Amino acid sequence: MEPAGPLTLTGRPEPLVSVVIATHNRPAVLHQALKSLIRQTLQDWEAIVIGDACRQDTATTIAAFGDARISYIDLPVNFGEQSGPNNIGFARARGRFVAILNHDDLWFPDHLTSMTGWIDATCADVVIARGAAIESSASKGSRHMILGMGRNGFYDPVTTVGFGSAQMIRRASLPRLGPWRPASQCVCESSQDWLFRAWRKGAVIATMPHLTVLMLHSGKREGSYARDTAREQEELMDAMNAPDALRVRILGNAEEPAPLKRSRYLKRRLLAMFGIHPRARSFRRQYRRGAFIAMLRQTRGLPPMPEREPDADALLARSRHRHSSERPEAS
Repeated sequence: MEPAGPLTLTGRPEPLVSVVIATHNRPAVLHQALKSLIRQTLQDWEAIVIGDACRQDTATTIAAFGDARISYIDLPVNFGEQSGPNNIGFARARGRFVAILNHDDLWFPDHLTSMTGWIDATCADVVIARGAAIESSASKGSRHMILGMGRNGFYDPVTTVGFGSAQMIRRASLPRLGPWRPASQCVCESSQDWLFRAWRKGAVIATMPHLTVLMLHSGKREGSYARDTAREQEELMDAMNAPDALRVRILGNAEEPAPLKRSRYLKRRLLAMFGIHPRARSFRRQYRRGAFIAMLRQTRGLPPMPEREPDADALLARSRHRHSSERPEAS
Protein backbone atom coordinates (compact mmCIF):
# COMPACT_ATOMS: atom_id res chain seq x y z
CA MET A 1 0.00 0.00 0.00
CA GLU A 2 1.10 3.57 -0.66
CA PRO A 3 1.92 5.56 2.50
CA ALA A 4 -0.72 8.01 3.64
CA GLY A 5 0.17 11.70 3.50
CA PRO A 6 0.34 14.03 6.50
CA LEU A 7 -2.85 14.86 8.39
CA THR A 8 -4.67 18.05 7.41
CA LEU A 9 -6.76 20.33 9.62
CA THR A 10 -9.73 18.03 8.95
CA GLY A 11 -7.88 15.12 10.51
CA ARG A 12 -7.86 13.18 7.23
CA PRO A 13 -4.63 12.18 5.48
CA GLU A 14 -3.56 14.53 2.71
CA PRO A 15 -3.88 12.77 -0.67
CA LEU A 16 -1.17 13.04 -3.29
CA VAL A 17 -3.68 14.20 -5.93
CA SER A 18 -6.97 16.07 -5.70
CA VAL A 19 -9.15 15.45 -8.76
CA VAL A 20 -11.69 18.18 -9.57
CA ILE A 21 -14.72 17.13 -11.62
CA ALA A 22 -17.35 19.69 -12.66
CA THR A 23 -20.64 18.12 -13.75
CA HIS A 24 -24.16 19.05 -14.82
CA ASN A 25 -26.95 16.52 -15.37
CA ARG A 26 -25.03 13.86 -17.29
CA PRO A 27 -24.81 11.02 -14.75
CA ALA A 28 -24.21 8.35 -17.40
CA VAL A 29 -20.99 9.95 -18.67
CA LEU A 30 -19.98 10.95 -15.13
CA HIS A 31 -20.22 7.28 -14.14
CA GLN A 32 -17.71 6.34 -16.85
CA ALA A 33 -15.32 9.19 -15.94
CA LEU A 34 -15.34 8.05 -12.31
CA LYS A 35 -14.70 4.47 -13.42
CA SER A 36 -11.59 5.66 -15.27
CA LEU A 37 -10.48 7.42 -12.07
CA ILE A 38 -11.10 4.45 -9.79
CA ARG A 39 -9.09 2.20 -12.14
CA GLN A 40 -5.96 4.37 -11.86
CA THR A 41 -2.74 2.58 -10.96
CA LEU A 42 -2.08 5.44 -8.51
CA GLN A 43 -4.70 5.20 -5.79
CA ASP A 44 -3.61 8.04 -3.47
CA TRP A 45 -6.25 10.53 -4.57
CA GLU A 46 -9.41 12.34 -3.54
CA ALA A 47 -12.14 13.35 -5.97
CA ILE A 48 -14.15 16.54 -5.53
CA VAL A 49 -17.24 16.43 -7.74
CA ILE A 50 -18.91 19.84 -8.08
CA GLY A 51 -22.47 19.67 -9.36
CA ASP A 52 -23.60 22.76 -11.25
CA ALA A 53 -27.17 22.67 -9.82
CA CYS A 54 -27.79 19.03 -10.75
CA ARG A 55 -30.76 16.69 -10.56
CA GLN A 56 -30.86 14.06 -7.82
CA ASP A 57 -29.68 11.29 -10.18
CA THR A 58 -26.17 12.78 -10.14
CA ALA A 59 -25.91 12.29 -6.36
CA THR A 60 -27.34 8.77 -6.71
CA THR A 61 -24.72 7.88 -9.35
CA ILE A 62 -21.86 9.05 -7.12
CA ALA A 63 -23.22 7.35 -3.99
CA ALA A 64 -23.45 4.02 -5.86
CA PHE A 65 -19.63 3.82 -5.98
CA GLY A 66 -19.49 3.73 -2.19
CA ASP A 67 -16.00 5.25 -2.25
CA ALA A 68 -15.17 7.56 0.67
CA ARG A 69 -12.51 9.29 -1.44
CA ILE A 70 -15.24 10.84 -3.61
CA SER A 71 -17.02 13.89 -2.19
CA TYR A 72 -19.92 15.69 -3.84
CA ILE A 73 -21.05 19.30 -3.59
CA ASP A 74 -24.13 20.41 -5.51
CA LEU A 75 -24.27 24.16 -6.08
CA PRO A 76 -27.63 25.85 -5.43
CA VAL A 77 -27.36 27.93 -8.62
CA ASN A 78 -26.19 27.07 -12.10
CA PHE A 79 -22.96 28.72 -13.32
CA GLY A 80 -23.64 27.38 -16.82
CA GLU A 81 -20.00 26.43 -17.51
CA GLN A 82 -17.13 24.84 -15.64
CA SER A 83 -15.03 27.82 -14.51
CA GLY A 84 -17.09 28.40 -11.36
CA PRO A 85 -17.27 24.72 -10.27
CA ASN A 86 -13.56 24.21 -11.05
CA ASN A 87 -12.55 27.20 -8.93
CA ILE A 88 -14.62 25.87 -6.02
CA GLY A 89 -12.92 22.49 -6.43
CA PHE A 90 -9.47 24.14 -6.44
CA ALA A 91 -10.31 25.96 -3.19
CA ARG A 92 -11.30 22.68 -1.49
CA ALA A 93 -8.41 20.59 -2.83
CA ARG A 94 -6.05 19.14 -0.20
CA GLY A 95 -3.61 17.22 -2.39
CA ARG A 96 -0.07 18.10 -3.34
CA PHE A 97 -1.23 18.16 -6.95
CA VAL A 98 -4.59 19.06 -8.50
CA ALA A 99 -5.85 17.34 -11.64
CA ILE A 100 -8.95 18.20 -13.68
CA LEU A 101 -11.21 15.54 -15.17
CA ASN A 102 -14.07 16.75 -17.36
CA HIS A 103 -17.12 14.60 -16.72
CA ASP A 104 -17.34 13.33 -20.30
CA ASP A 105 -13.62 12.51 -20.70
CA LEU A 106 -11.62 9.40 -19.78
CA TRP A 107 -8.15 8.70 -18.41
CA PHE A 108 -5.93 5.75 -19.25
CA PRO A 109 -5.08 3.75 -16.08
CA ASP A 110 -1.54 5.18 -15.88
CA HIS A 111 -2.56 8.85 -16.20
CA LEU A 112 -2.05 9.92 -12.58
CA THR A 113 1.11 7.84 -12.15
CA SER A 114 2.64 9.34 -15.29
CA MET A 115 1.57 12.90 -14.51
CA THR A 116 2.81 12.97 -10.91
CA GLY A 117 6.13 11.51 -12.04
CA TRP A 118 6.48 14.05 -14.86
CA ILE A 119 5.57 17.11 -12.77
CA ASP A 120 8.17 16.11 -10.18
CA ALA A 121 10.81 15.29 -12.81
CA THR A 122 10.39 18.66 -14.54
CA CYS A 123 9.81 20.73 -11.34
CA ALA A 124 6.89 22.26 -13.23
CA ASP A 125 3.97 24.27 -11.91
CA VAL A 126 1.69 22.66 -14.50
CA VAL A 127 1.95 19.57 -16.68
CA ILE A 128 -0.09 18.90 -19.83
CA ALA A 129 -0.58 15.33 -21.03
CA ARG A 130 -1.04 14.24 -24.61
CA GLY A 131 -4.76 13.92 -25.30
CA ALA A 132 -6.73 12.50 -28.20
CA ALA A 133 -9.83 14.45 -29.18
CA ILE A 134 -12.10 11.55 -30.16
CA GLU A 135 -14.26 12.28 -33.16
CA SER A 136 -17.88 11.25 -32.77
CA SER A 137 -19.22 8.17 -34.51
CA ALA A 138 -21.21 10.55 -36.74
CA SER A 139 -17.93 11.99 -38.09
CA LYS A 140 -17.22 9.15 -40.50
CA GLY A 141 -13.74 9.24 -41.96
CA SER A 142 -12.54 11.86 -39.47
CA ARG A 143 -9.23 11.37 -37.71
CA HIS A 144 -8.64 11.92 -34.00
CA MET A 145 -6.65 15.05 -33.23
CA ILE A 146 -3.67 14.67 -30.87
CA LEU A 147 -3.27 17.70 -28.61
CA GLY A 148 -0.87 18.69 -25.84
CA MET A 149 2.34 19.04 -27.86
CA GLY A 150 4.87 21.55 -26.60
CA ARG A 151 8.15 22.99 -27.85
CA ASN A 152 11.25 21.33 -26.44
CA GLY A 153 9.10 19.77 -23.74
CA PHE A 154 7.34 22.92 -22.55
CA TYR A 155 4.19 24.95 -23.26
CA ASP A 156 4.25 27.10 -26.37
CA PRO A 157 1.57 29.84 -26.39
CA VAL A 158 1.28 29.61 -30.17
CA THR A 159 0.96 25.85 -30.68
CA THR A 160 0.12 24.12 -27.38
CA VAL A 161 -3.50 23.16 -26.69
CA GLY A 162 -4.04 21.47 -23.33
CA PHE A 163 -7.67 21.05 -22.32
CA GLY A 164 -8.79 20.62 -18.71
CA SER A 165 -8.63 16.82 -18.47
CA ALA A 166 -4.99 16.91 -19.61
CA GLN A 167 -3.86 19.37 -16.91
CA MET A 168 -2.21 18.74 -13.55
CA ILE A 169 -1.26 21.69 -11.32
CA ARG A 170 1.02 21.94 -8.31
CA ARG A 171 -1.38 23.11 -5.59
CA ALA A 172 1.22 25.41 -4.02
CA SER A 173 1.30 27.31 -7.35
CA LEU A 174 -2.46 27.95 -7.54
CA PRO A 175 -2.54 31.18 -5.46
CA ARG A 176 0.05 32.72 -7.77
CA LEU A 177 -1.55 31.49 -10.99
CA GLY A 178 -5.09 32.44 -10.01
CA PRO A 179 -8.54 31.01 -10.85
CA TRP A 180 -10.21 30.29 -14.16
CA ARG A 181 -11.99 33.31 -15.58
CA PRO A 182 -15.72 32.99 -16.38
CA ALA A 183 -16.36 31.99 -19.98
CA SER A 184 -18.25 35.25 -20.49
CA GLN A 185 -14.95 37.10 -19.97
CA CYS A 186 -12.96 34.89 -22.35
CA VAL A 187 -12.74 34.93 -26.12
CA CYS A 188 -11.38 31.36 -26.39
CA GLU A 189 -11.94 28.35 -24.08
CA SER A 190 -11.55 29.07 -20.36
CA SER A 191 -8.95 26.30 -20.03
CA GLN A 192 -6.74 27.81 -22.75
CA ASP A 193 -7.23 31.32 -21.38
CA TRP A 194 -6.00 30.09 -17.96
CA LEU A 195 -2.92 28.37 -19.41
CA PHE A 196 -1.93 31.47 -21.36
CA ARG A 197 -2.32 33.71 -18.31
CA ALA A 198 -0.31 31.22 -16.21
CA TRP A 199 2.47 31.31 -18.82
CA ARG A 200 2.42 35.11 -18.76
CA LYS A 201 2.87 34.98 -14.97
CA GLY A 202 6.05 32.93 -15.40
CA ALA A 203 4.66 29.46 -14.66
CA VAL A 204 6.75 26.50 -15.75
CA ILE A 205 4.36 24.46 -17.90
CA ALA A 206 5.76 21.13 -19.09
CA THR A 207 4.25 18.84 -21.71
CA MET A 208 4.29 15.08 -21.18
CA PRO A 209 5.06 12.95 -24.27
CA HIS A 210 2.61 10.17 -23.39
CA LEU A 211 -1.02 9.68 -24.48
CA THR A 212 -3.12 9.30 -21.31
CA VAL A 213 -6.35 11.25 -22.00
CA LEU A 214 -9.35 10.69 -24.26
CA MET A 215 -11.48 13.79 -24.81
CA LEU A 216 -15.06 13.45 -26.05
CA HIS A 217 -16.08 17.07 -26.55
CA SER A 218 -19.78 17.61 -25.88
CA GLY A 219 -19.63 20.75 -28.04
CA LYS A 220 -19.09 18.54 -31.10
CA ARG A 221 -21.97 16.21 -30.26
CA GLU A 222 -25.38 17.62 -31.11
CA GLY A 223 -27.83 17.46 -28.20
CA SER A 224 -25.26 15.85 -25.89
CA TYR A 225 -26.90 17.28 -22.75
CA ALA A 226 -30.44 16.57 -23.93
CA ARG A 227 -30.02 12.80 -23.58
CA ASP A 228 -28.37 10.84 -20.79
CA THR A 229 -26.33 8.31 -22.78
CA ALA A 230 -22.67 7.31 -22.67
CA ARG A 231 -22.32 4.73 -25.44
CA GLU A 232 -18.98 6.09 -26.71
CA GLN A 233 -17.51 6.26 -23.21
CA GLU A 234 -18.73 2.76 -22.37
CA GLU A 235 -17.12 1.29 -25.49
CA LEU A 236 -13.82 3.05 -24.77
CA MET A 237 -13.84 1.93 -21.13
CA ASP A 238 -14.31 -1.67 -22.28
CA ALA A 239 -11.34 -1.24 -24.62
CA MET A 240 -9.35 0.28 -21.73
CA ASN A 241 -8.96 -3.26 -20.33
CA ALA A 242 -6.09 -3.50 -22.85
CA PRO A 243 -4.76 0.09 -22.65
CA ASP A 244 -1.76 -0.27 -24.94
CA ALA A 245 -3.87 -1.90 -27.65
CA LEU A 246 -6.33 0.99 -27.35
CA ARG A 247 -3.46 3.50 -27.67
CA VAL A 248 -2.30 1.77 -30.84
CA ARG A 249 -5.83 1.93 -32.23
CA ILE A 250 -6.28 5.62 -31.36
CA LEU A 251 -2.85 6.67 -32.61
CA GLY A 252 -3.31 4.66 -35.79
CA ASN A 253 -6.17 6.97 -36.73
CA ALA A 254 -4.68 10.21 -35.42
CA GLU A 255 -3.13 13.39 -36.69
CA GLU A 256 -1.52 16.47 -35.20
CA PRO A 257 -2.47 20.09 -35.96
CA ALA A 258 -0.85 21.33 -39.16
CA PRO A 259 2.47 23.15 -38.51
CA LEU A 260 2.62 26.91 -39.06
CA LYS A 261 4.95 28.61 -41.51
CA ARG A 262 7.93 30.09 -39.69
CA SER A 263 6.96 33.69 -40.47
CA ARG A 264 3.43 33.18 -39.15
CA TYR A 265 4.72 31.40 -36.06
CA LEU A 266 7.15 34.21 -35.23
CA LYS A 267 4.43 36.84 -35.68
CA ARG A 268 2.08 35.01 -33.29
CA ARG A 269 4.87 34.42 -30.80
CA LEU A 270 5.64 38.14 -30.78
CA LEU A 271 1.97 38.94 -30.18
CA ALA A 272 1.96 36.43 -27.30
CA MET A 273 4.90 38.23 -25.72
CA PHE A 274 2.76 41.39 -25.72
CA GLY A 275 -0.13 39.57 -24.03
CA ILE A 276 -2.27 38.76 -27.07
CA HIS A 277 -3.28 35.10 -26.97
CA PRO A 278 -2.88 33.64 -30.49
CA ARG A 279 -5.82 31.29 -29.93
CA ALA A 280 -8.05 34.10 -28.68
CA ARG A 281 -7.03 36.14 -31.73
CA SER A 282 -8.30 33.45 -34.10
CA PHE A 283 -11.49 33.03 -32.06
CA ARG A 284 -12.11 36.78 -32.18
CA ARG A 285 -12.61 36.53 -35.92
CA GLN A 286 -15.60 34.23 -35.34
CA TYR A 287 -17.01 35.13 -31.92
CA ARG A 288 -17.43 38.17 -29.72
CA ARG A 289 -16.49 37.84 -26.05
CA GLY A 290 -18.69 35.22 -24.39
CA ALA A 291 -20.27 34.09 -27.68
CA PHE A 292 -18.29 30.84 -27.89
CA ILE A 293 -19.87 29.38 -24.75
CA ALA A 294 -23.31 30.50 -25.98
CA MET A 295 -22.74 28.57 -29.22
CA LEU A 296 -21.61 25.48 -27.27
CA ARG A 297 -24.71 25.54 -25.08
CA GLN A 298 -26.94 25.66 -28.15
CA THR A 299 -25.13 22.70 -29.71
CA ARG A 300 -25.37 20.73 -26.45
CA GLY A 301 -29.12 21.30 -26.19
CA LEU A 302 -28.91 23.61 -23.17
CA PRO A 303 -30.83 26.87 -22.59
CA PRO A 304 -29.01 30.22 -22.79
CA MET A 305 -26.49 31.08 -20.09
CA PRO A 306 -28.15 31.78 -16.72
CA GLU A 307 -28.07 35.32 -15.37
CA ARG A 308 -25.22 35.99 -12.94
CA GLU A 309 -27.42 38.43 -10.95
CA PRO A 310 -31.04 37.26 -11.42
CA ASP A 311 -33.90 39.51 -10.38
CA ALA A 312 -36.82 38.40 -8.19
CA ASP A 313 -38.87 37.10 -11.15
CA ALA A 314 -35.92 35.00 -12.39
CA LEU A 315 -35.39 33.60 -8.88
CA LEU A 316 -39.08 32.72 -8.65
CA ALA A 317 -39.00 30.95 -12.03
CA ARG A 318 -35.89 29.01 -11.01
CA SER A 319 -37.42 27.93 -7.70
CA ARG A 320 -40.64 26.82 -9.40
CA HIS A 321 -38.65 24.77 -11.90
CA ARG A 322 -36.61 23.04 -9.17
CA HIS A 323 -39.76 22.38 -7.13
CA SER A 324 -41.57 20.80 -10.08
CA SER A 325 -38.55 18.60 -10.95
CA GLU A 326 -38.30 17.37 -7.33
CA ARG A 327 -42.05 16.61 -7.00
CA PRO A 328 -42.60 12.81 -6.95
CA GLU A 329 -44.56 11.36 -9.83
CA ALA A 330 -48.07 10.15 -9.13
CA SER A 331 -48.33 6.37 -8.85
